[in-house]
Amino acid sequence: MVPSFVTNGLKGLGRYGRSALLMSRSMLQSTAFRLTMSYMALFGLSVLVLLLFIYMTTAQSISHQTEDTISAEIDALYQHYDTEGLRGLIDSIAERTSSPNLSGGLYLLTDNQLRPIAGNLAFWPTEIPDAQGWLDFSLSNGSSISEDATIGRGRTFILSGNYHLLVGRDMRALEGFQALMLEAMGWAFAATALLGIGGGFVLTRQVLTRLENINRAAERIMGGDISHRVALTGSKDEFDRLAETLNAMLDQIEQLMAGIRTVTNNIAHDLRSPLTRMRSQLERAISSPASEDDLRDICAQVIGEADNLLATFNALLSIAEAEAGSTLTDIAPVDLRALIEDVVDLYGPVAEDMGLTLHTAQPANLPAPLWVGGNRELLFQALSNILDNAIKYTTNGGDVAVWLRANETGSVHLIVADSGPGIVPSDRGRVLERFVRLDTSRTTPGNGLGLSLVAAICRLHRASLLLGSVDESPIQDNLPAGTAAPTHGLAVQMTFPSLKVSI
Repeated sequence: MVPSFVTNGLKGLGRYGRSALLMSRSMLQSTAFRLTMSYMALFGLSVLVLLLFIYMTTAQSISHQTEDTISAEIDALYQHYDTEGLRGLIDSIAERTSSPNLSGGLYLLTDNQLRPIAGNLAFWPTEIPDAQGWLDFSLSNGSSISEDATIGRGRTFILSGNYHLLVGRDMRALEGFQALMLEAMGWAFAATALLGIGGGFVLTRQVLTRLENINRAAERIMGGDISHRVALTGSKDEFDRLAETLNAMLDQIEQLMAGIRTVTNNIAHDLRSPLTRMRSQLERAISSPASEDDLRDICAQVIGEADNLLATFNALLSIAEAEAGSTLTDIAPVDLRALIEDVVDLYGPVAEDMGLTLHTAQPANLPAPLWVGGNRELLFQALSNILDNAIKYTTNGGDVAVWLRANETGSVHLIVADSGPGIVPSDRGRVLERFVRLDTSRTTPGNGLGLSLVAAICRLHRASLLLGSVDESPIQDNLPAGTAAPTHGLAVQMTFPSLKVSI
């Protein structure tokens, strides 16, 4: 149970306070904040390692300088001892210890019993020197130069006459530097942590704000506002690029949904009329007395309407199957010349009955056979649909022509042209969509799926599809020289990559 002072405190925060509290909680739980903290920890560790390196390097440098200074002092004292003897050495030590000892020098000359003769140390250190004579010794109650000095470092020698000499330095400067460096390291690490946490909050808040804008846009779109888009800041950063990609995806989804609505409306319109006719024909057969021949005629009409419906659904299934297959599973060499001859032989009588001229034009230099890779049944269906449309929309006395050309780049162009009314450029893309018919009254036979199936088969075969007229480039460029082509009407060009096989 939540205590009352907590709930009262949350109420007292108000709307904006609670929002800020929730935002802070989400920031702490966000991946961006965790990544920022991880980077801050890595950066802090790097800073700590760098400071330790500087500390150790500087301390070592000071230690070497101290040893060099002590060695120089030893050389000078030796020179005094060699030239002036014991008295000169004592005077030199006295001179060094009588003036203000700003350098922190430590000197002690003793006899063979380690009794002090000269210097500023009260007694000989009890610490044992190393092999080179260097030793670190305590200065507590043993030095007259500073009460603060605690550790000294020096070097001992035994002079002729069994005198003992110690020359050293107090390590007060090094101790102060060490303390200063440790304090600086602590402050630097604390500042790094503080700036890292603060920067993490700032950066995380910016990231969460950008992500929250995307989330709110997605919620609005899921709520039904499919026209809403993610706002761009103009920074051209990765979030703007993500927003642009999402907006492009949403545009595509909106277009697909609009296409689905259009297809649904067209299906309803195209199916309602034949179903209505079928129902009226069946009602007429039931309600009115009819002879056996009349019933047969009614049944034939109903079967014809049913065949049209089945043809529509079969076309839809064929388009769906063609669009669903990213690659052909039963690819095989297909001879386009033989394919064209078969389709022309099939539609030749139909064109003749309608008073049309159907002819082919194949250059003499074309290889025979001319192979492309694909499914022969699907390619036969695509060419049949194109020829069927060309014959349907060409008036009596017109002509339909089929051309085939292979160029130097290895592409094969199959062109079907007619002398019909053609299609205006603004509608050439629309007629490739499902159920799109330029006859708005929808009184002409057909279901608007023929060219849609052709486009799907071309995509499946990695072939390009182009609608135009014979006097437009590049269709005009691909016509065989000296061929009589319709001067107007629609030209459909399919371009395939050639398949070089030896059979």
